Amino acid sequence: MAMTIIGLVSVGALGAFGADLRAAERADRMLPAAALAEERLTSLEGARLGPLSQLPDSLSRGRFEAPFDEYSWTATTTKPRPMEDLVEFRVEIAWGSGSFTLSERRYDPNGLAAR
Repeated sequence: MAMTIIGLVSVGALGAFGADLRAAERADRMLPAAALAEERLTSLEGARLGPLSQLPDSLSRGRFEAPFDEYSWTATTTKPRPMEDLVEFRVEIAWGSGSFTLSERRYDPNGLAAR
């Protein structure tokens, strides 16, 4: 009986330990990804863009330099309907086993971003 209880407690403890390790590994990937997404979003907002029909290739996708070369990014801009005076900036950071997306909406009554 005592061995059964010890076995059940041990299985539960090992399961919790494994979940903690997975969460720590995920956090190690997500924290840099969030910072990189914020950096890309800031550069998008600061770029002098014309009408937001399409981003130039240099702003719509790329790969980060070392030490973050395992991360790549894609960026899009859209005008959410029915709110035509808003522009939504969206940046997705991807790596081998996951991704992180950051988006932000800005008021843009002239249909031009950062002008």
